[in-house]
Amino acid sequence: MATLIAGAVAVFVLYMLLQLLRTANPAMLARAVKVAGGVLCLAAAAFTGLKGELWVAIPIGLFGAGLLGWAPFGGGLAEAELDRRFPGWRQHAQGNTAGRNNGRAAAGKMSDEEAYQILGVKPGAGRDEISQAHRSLMKKLHPDQGGSTYLAARVNEAKDTLLRTHRS
Repeated sequence: MATLIAGAVAVFVLYMLLQLLRTANPAMLARAVKVAGGVLCLAAAAFTGLKGELWVAIPIGLFGAGLLGWAPFGGGLAEAELDRRFPGWRQHAQGNTAGRNNGRAAAGKMSDEEAYQILGVKPGAGRDEISQAHRSLMKKLHPDQGGSTYLAARVNEAKDTLLRTHRS
C-alpha cells in the first residue's frame, strides 16, 4: 500500500513539473538549465579533484565555469564585435520574428550608407571588397554558425544593395 501511495505522489509531482515546464519562459528555463549544469559540473570537478584525478577534474571545472559565465578565456569576442558593428543586435535576436518580412528588419529599402556601415567597408568599395566583407561576416553571423537570421538577412541585404549600385 505504501508503494502505491508513493507512486501516486511521484506521478502527481511529475505532472506538476511538466505543467511548470510547459508554461515556463524559455529564456528563464535556458538560464536555469545553464546555471544548474554549471553547478553540477563544478561539483563533479570538485569531487573528481578530491579523488586525485586532476586530468579529469580540470576540463569539467572549466566547462562548468563556462556555463556559469566565468569563462577563463575569451568567449565574448564575437559578441563584442557584434556590439561594435550592430548596437541593437541583441534586441533583434531575442525579439519575435513572426511579424517580419522573410527575416528582413525594415519594410523600407536599405540605404547605401547603411549598407556600407553594416559591411564595414568604405563608400566606393569595389565588388571584390564588398564580397569579401560579406563572406567574412557571414562566416560569423550565419544561423548555422550560431548567428541569428536577422543579422544574416541584414548582411545579405547590405551586399545586395551595394552590388545593385555597381550593376547600374
